[in-house]
Amino acid sequence: MEKKSILIVDDEEVIRDFLFEVLCDDYQISTATDGDEAIEQIKVRSFDLIITDLKMPRVSGEEVVKFAQETTPKSKVIVISGYSSLYSVSQSVNSGASAFLSKPFSIKELLQAIDNAATE
Repeated sequence: MEKKSILIVDDEEVIRDFLFEVLCDDYQISTATDGDEAIEQIKVRSFDLIITDLKMPRVSGEEVVKFAQETTPKSKVIVISGYSSLYSVSQSVNSGASAFLSKPFSIKELLQAIDNAATE
């Protein structure tokens, strides 16, 4: 059985590496260092799930969410951010995100959000 694909988008290498390590046994993982790189990858292929940071240089996670929803609506999106306000959470969800996780989050919270997105 083919593994589901996840695109991890975060400008912090330590976060990308952490998420890769947690998920690489069960999923096919791709990474992007910012929203611009993520959008380029989404143009080439679709992902089952996109996990994106909200605040990044050049292109924000919000733009990644919108682009993914417009071009690959079957892709689920989880937004992660250290800057969680009620506004940013509601904007992410209104843009089409399945979940919003505030940094720091636990592995359990991450896996639960992934499970929830998969069953939507």
